[in-house]
Amino acid sequence: MQASPAGTATPFDTQRLVAVWEKHKPIIIAYGLIIVVLIVTGLRHPGFISANNLRNQLVLASFLGIAAAGQTILILTGGIDLSLAWNLNFSAILLTKLAANENTFGAVSWALSAAILSSVLFGILNGMGVAFLRIPPLVMTLGMNTVLFGLTTYYTKGTPQGTAPNIILDLATGRVLGIPWAVVLWIVVSIFVVFLLSRTNFGRDLYAIGNNVQAAYLSGVSVRKRLVASYGLAGLFAGLTALLLVGYSNQSYLRMGDAYVLPSIAAVVVGGTSILGGSGGYMGTIAGAILITLVQSLLTIENRPRADQQILFGVIVLSMLLIYGRESKVRG
Repeated sequence: MQASPAGTATPFDTQRLVAVWEKHKPIIIAYGLIIVVLIVTGLRHPGFISANNLRNQLVLASFLGIAAAGQTILILTGGIDLSLAWNLNFSAILLTKLAANENTFGAVSWALSAAILSSVLFGILNGMGVAFLRIPPLVMTLGMNTVLFGLTTYYTKGTPQGTAPNIILDLATGRVLGIPWAVVLWIVVSIFVVFLLSRTNFGRDLYAIGNNVQAAYLSGVSVRKRLVASYGLAGLFAGLTALLLVGYSNQSYLRMGDAYVLPSIAAVVVGGTSILGGSGGYMGTIAGAILITLVQSLLTIENRPRADQQILFGVIVLSMLLIYGRESKVRG
């Protein structure tokens, strides 16, 4: 048998490339779009692709990426979290108010614990409403968002107080070996989520629930426990995002979480996770978070109004709904 000329793919190689493309097409496209955006923006604004600015872009992407980690887990189950905005906001306000501008170990530990536990608690309440009361995730989390909005307004009387403790400032703005701590935290979260979804029974159960909840239940999956746990994890990631945002701005303020609801959903669907549940993963969400952050920065540099960003995110989500809805009908 004659060997293939150097540089020419054999039929086997071609088939393998096609298989890889079909399996990872959304992720490949997302990372390809990142390169395109960087090239286009670099040509128009050369300073944008400087090492310092790209490092800053990664820091901003880490905030969105951690918030989107929770959305990824929930969307895989066919759910969603619209309470992210005010769960994040309430957690941030608890942190600055309870720390009371003190940097003692006791005060900071108490504030951090309360902030994270509150976000997890409200996430679990979302999960209990979805799993046990069978309230649609859209309705449950939207209602929780409204409750948290009222609770936050009542708690702060409209004027949040306090500043970020030093450890949170360092987490959001400091570096280790030249790498921002926020990016390091995102890497840790990414490893955890990817491992959870791809290497554990918990992750496999989430995919099963997203594909067919009745079939998952009949096959022995503890659907209710898995849903409650997944919403609790989403709350945890909302709380971690709150810590980073407080450290980055050195304060908490009302509506600080509003800017992360649609972008976090858009990052998930851009990364190839079906918004109807059952397929996708966090590797794509990482690309989606970076891409969304770069596009936001580009629109800001181009002096485009914030409304353009919201229109863009809305179009992305609606487009993906149409695409996935059509695919599900074809499969059916």
